Formats: sequence, structure tokens, C-alpha cells
Amino acid sequence: MRMQTGQLLFLGLCIFMTIASATESSDEKEKADPEKVEYAKGSVCGYCEYCKFCQLCEKDCPCETSPTKPNCKMCKYCKFCYLCSGVCDTICQPGGMIDKVSAAIVNALPSHDPDEINKDIKSVDDWIQKNKDEL
Repeated sequence: MRMQTGQLLFLGLCIFMTIASATESSDEKEKADPEKVEYAKGSVCGYCEYCKFCQLCEKDCPCETSPTKPNCKMCKYCKFCYLCSGVCDTICQPGGMIDKVSAAIVNALPSHDPDEINKDIKSVDDWIQKNKDEL
């Protein structure tokens, strides 16, 4: 009997959920420092790390690239800021169920090509380093 990809993914997700719920008994939970807790690798909640940049969207975007505003190309990511209040501040907690399940699903899919994102971040790295205290 040959299983389809969707069936395998569903079976894997069920196994993952069973293991995750078995290891998360309330007796064993430790209180962790919220500053040190990270999102699971591959979790869609990991994008919540970028919410700190949304305050710049409100202040600087839209704009045109100039010597005084070299980071205008980053404004294209402002369209995702609505997720910060709608998802990140409410249901997407590091180590939570959404974090773990979405990481399992995303990691089961083919990986994305991060070249464009890395290039954009690298192009504003100096600015980020200078202004990281404001963020």
C-alpha cells in the first residue's frame, strides 16, 4: 500500500502532536525568562521577531531612497506588520502549540530561497547596527 505525501504529512503531524503533548505535562514545565525563549526553527511565529521594525514603517514608509533614507527598499515588508498585533501579540508564543506545529509543517515542506531577504538585510546591516538601541 503506497501512501500519498499528504497522508504522510498528516501521520507525521499526529505523531509529533502526541509526543509534544506527552512531554508538556504541567508538572515538568519550568518558568523561562521570556527574553531567552526563542521560536522553534522553521516556525511561522519566527517572523514575529521582525515586529520591532514595524515602528519604522509607521514613521518612515513610504519613502524614496536617498542619502538620508537609504532603507526605503525595506518598506515592502511593512505590509506584514498587521500580523504583529493580530497574531504575534496574541496566539504566537515561543514554545507554544502554534509555534511547534507550524515549525513541523514548514520543516516538512521544501525550503525557500532566502537570498533576496538576506541581501536586503545585509544592505541595511550598518544602519541596523547604528540604530539597534532605538529598535
